Amino acid sequence: MDIKKLIHCIRKDVLILLAAGGIVLYQTAPDIVACIRPAISFQDMLDGEEVKPGSRIAGNVVYSFDSFATESTYTRYSDGSRSGSRKSGKYYLLPMADGFIGLKCRQVDVAAMDQLTDETYEILMSSDSGAKATTEIYTQGIVREMDKEIAGLYQRYWEDNGFTQEDIEALGTPLLIEYLSFNAVRIGFAIGVLMVLIAVFIVFVRYRKAYEGSGLRRAEDLP
Repeated sequence: MDIKKLIHCIRKDVLILLAAGGIVLYQTAPDIVACIRPAISFQDMLDGEEVKPGSRIAGNVVYSFDSFATESTYTRYSDGSRSGSRKSGKYYLLPMADGFIGLKCRQVDVAAMDQLTDETYEILMSSDSGAKATTEIYTQGIVREMDKEIAGLYQRYWEDNGFTQEDIEALGTPLLIEYLSFNAVRIGFAIGVLMVLIAVFIVFVRYRKAYEGSGLRRAEDLP
């Protein structure tokens, strides 16, 4: 292999494809593993299925307790000013067999989650052992450890409800289900792989032409 010819074949278009494909793969690769794993449902968590960072969650939310944090977004302009804050989601507590887990809910689902929370408390206070929530909310996501800011709000919620530091530590590592479109992850990963393969193919074709020639007959060889 002629290294000089190979380097000459790697031009701007190839570098752009490799860079773009690499960025897409870097962003989607950590979550593509979760896409392969079987999904754990919210009912599975109530039944004692173990969840840990990286677990894939999908299904209808069964019960929901209080929200412990809200999320807002805003736009920062070039002159340093910013737009007004806009609500973009809420964080809810969901029960599991051995504790609780957070759910980062999109703003589009907040109204339904609030309704499910009300129904959950009605069921807890009801004498009907067969009572079930009627609100259905399908969501999917991946389990991650809460970041420092959200974990602080999570702890403050428990403290406000009379829990001691020892009680909170007994709940274990604060985990959070973050919404994630697994179809988008699969498509993004496939696009990243395709970009890299196209870049490699372009280099291969250019190198072959440089090494073997175009394969076309030269003018002096024509009859």
